[in-house]
Amino acid sequence: MKLKALLSHLHIPATIEDDPVITGIASHSKKVKPGYLFFAISGVEADGHQYIQEAFENGAAAVIGEYQKISGKGLYFYAEDTKRLLSLAASYFYDEPYKKHKMTGITGTNGKTTTSFLLQHLLVSHGVSTALFGTVHHYINSNIVKSSHTTPDPVTLQHLLNESDDQAVVMEVSSHGLEQKRIEGITYDQAIFLNLTHDHLDYHGTMESYYLCKAKLFSYLKNKGTAIICSEGTYGKRLREELSRDNNLQVWTYGKRKSDHFYIEDVGKESFNLIHETLHVTVPLPLPGEYNALNTTAAIAAALDYGIPIKSSIEYLKTFEGIPGRFEELTLYNGTEVIIDYAHTPDGVLQVLEAASKKAGNRPLYHVFGFRGNRDLTKRQEMIGISLEYSTKTVLTVDDLNGVDRDQLVLETKEAIPKTSQMPIVIADRTEAIILALKEAPPNSVIIITGKGPEKYKESYHHPSDSDLATVELFQSQNKAALL
Repeated sequence: MKLKALLSHLHIPATIEDDPVITGIASHSKKVKPGYLFFAISGVEADGHQYIQEAFENGAAAVIGEYQKISGKGLYFYAEDTKRLLSLAASYFYDEPYKKHKMTGITGTNGKTTTSFLLQHLLVSHGVSTALFGTVHHYINSNIVKSSHTTPDPVTLQHLLNESDDQAVVMEVSSHGLEQKRIEGITYDQAIFLNLTHDHLDYHGTMESYYLCKAKLFSYLKNKGTAIICSEGTYGKRLREELSRDNNLQVWTYGKRKSDHFYIEDVGKESFNLIHETLHVTVPLPLPGEYNALNTTAAIAAALDYGIPIKSSIEYLKTFEGIPGRFEELTLYNGTEVIIDYAHTPDGVLQVLEAASKKAGNRPLYHVFGFRGNRDLTKRQEMIGISLEYSTKTVLTVDDLNGVDRDQLVLETKEAIPKTSQMPIVIADRTEAIILALKEAPPNSVIIITGKGPEKYKESYHHPSDSDLATVELFQSQNKAALL
């Protein structure tokens, strides 16, 4: 691709004699190779303009940045909003690969991974080859690709879309991905809004800003595209009302009201009832809890928009094998059931503890979880309070330090404990916190470990394991005789 053509697409004026071939796009100077177009982006932690000279030294054919002038030699073009232009340039460089696929974007505070896995399963079961972009991993051309971000950086995203020969793409779209304009240059056929609850206020500042960011996804819908919205909660109702004014969109709602296009009732442990128009059906519940009945309904509605009958989706759900780290269950030799879940927000913790509490019944329920350094402090007290309300015993620990001293994070955790007659145990080492709960819980108890899900540990701990599941399996193997 020639530079002039790319600049013209980005509406950047250029009067240059040379028209070099652009061999790649980058926003990190160390990734620049000869012939690359480098975008200088002013980030929170670093300013890409400081690395322009390094980009030229590594062979950049040209640089686009937000400074009017720079020192140094090389083709440089001024432009506003290089984050947005980077995404547009990557899409154009890879020949707008979204056009090869039917595109689904899924956003919400909780449930993106569950809904995306469910929808992918329904599509693949129906014979539609489907790529998946998300938190656990990406899945392209039937191969798993490691995921470092829920929504990949623009160049990686466009490259993977170009590499994919799949008919459909199901994509988790995070608020960070939206705010950082990673999906510019993509038009979606359908978009799903799951919920909006307290999270990421360290990044967005207010719930209003958080909502406006999430709602941006629907501005990327194609003409006559489908918006699928959960009507539960204030923000779902608001989004439905705002989008219903747009005659260029098809808006479907789902929830617990008869006014919804898809509404659920009688949610049990293994199934729920779904009503759509004149169709009344019983749907198997692949994961426990009312929130998962809603996630399943979102996937069924999206599949219907693909042309898959609801009754077919019901049959396909019977073969769904679950999701790593989403209410993942393991039974110890002594009958204690251990649940590992990614829940890391007040609403997410509430939902999984309600489901775990129903599973436990009259049995003891232990809860192990912690917090991450340099993250939203305002949600911690609420999450601890929810745990104390539902659990027989709460064991607090830490997740990723993210540059915060371990003792400091433990102190912050202790300061967030609400004044109550029931106090949690605080153990800084995550593996020791989990093993304490496994040792203390009587036989046939229920233990739920939240916050990390399938993620690998970033910190070093006392016991030689690299994830919550590995810690449980280590305990099981070392204590088999005692548990029998």
